[in-house]
Amino acid sequence: MISILIKSAKKFTLEEERIRSWASNSLKKHGLANGELSLFFVDSKEIQVLNRRYRKLDQATSVLTFFQGQAYPESIRRATPEKTLLLGDIVICPVEAKKKNLSIEFLIEHGIKNLLSEIPTAKSLRPGSS
Repeated sequence: MISILIKSAKKFTLEEERIRSWASNSLKKHGLANGELSLFFVDSKEIQVLNRRYRKLDQATSVLTFFQGQAYPESIRRATPEKTLLLGDIVICPVEAKKKNLSIEFLIEHGIKNLLSEIPTAKSLRPGSS
């Protein structure tokens, strides 16, 4: 089962069911049928604080991802209906997304790819990678 926690979407007049559907479909497309994912929607100031704290970049961005340490290819292959993988958190700033003409659906997909280590920059952040 896929579990998706959504926080503060209504603050930005985003439809939670549509967001849940995009995330669920993306996870299934990547072969994951049993996982837990959190999606947070924040304003420009809040994402800038997070970006400064965790990436040392003092600027707002459209999306950040935070691994929970289980979303690696070897653990995904071992996923079973009895074992839920904690994938991580995706933080999206709808204001910054709009400035860059990026859809929320695109940013959810981008965040999921980061969590699943399918983007080269995400692979380089994994423990033990050179």
